[in-house]
Amino acid sequence: MESNNNTIITPDFLFETSWEICNKIGGIYTVISTKARLTVEKLGENYIVIGPDVWKQTAANPDFKEIPGLFSEWKAVAFMEGLKVRTGKWNIPGSPNVILVDFTPLFPEKDTIFAHFWEQYNLDSIRGEWHYIEAAMFGYAAGQVIKSFAQHQLQDMSNIVAHFHEWMTGAGVLFLKDKNPKVITKINAKLINFF
Repeated sequence: MESNNNTIITPDFLFETSWEICNKIGGIYTVISTKARLTVEKLGENYIVIGPDVWKQTAANPDFKEIPGLFSEWKAVAFMEGLKVRTGKWNIPGSPNVILVDFTPLFPEKDTIFAHFWEQYNLDSIRGEWHYIEAAMFGYAAGQVIKSFAQHQLQDMSNIVAHFHEWMTGAGVLFLKDKNPKVITKINAKLINFF
């Protein structure tokens, strides 16, 4: 269906990425956690939230319940691709599946990543301080996770949507636009019909 020359998409699978998944620090945590129950009711296991693995100790994080066997086949592939992830449930109403990603292995590659973003998108990161670098590496790592998961777990799904919250995850949008344009982001779809 078309509306104002914009494709209306009903997602088969939805990834939602935020710095505040299992990391209660601000308003986006409230936004996502209050709609999670309804989203899980609509999509079930086809809804995954992605957050940064900033706690790195499951017992210390009250928001994350690790389930090591969740997506175990994909996790083995992800590990071979160099991705460091943990899987489980977000301890909120609806208990959505969650992937926490350790983005710190990307720090040695940051200059190469930012150079590519400059060459491809004219994204100026020269004056970006640590909070910018850390957030961009998380967004990039989340994009890698989504690309890997989509390629190895979701081959038969046509409408895979990735929603990235705030500037902190924007590098993931650029990564997917470049590396897996099959995944729908705000760049290549304007309207998403969900509720």
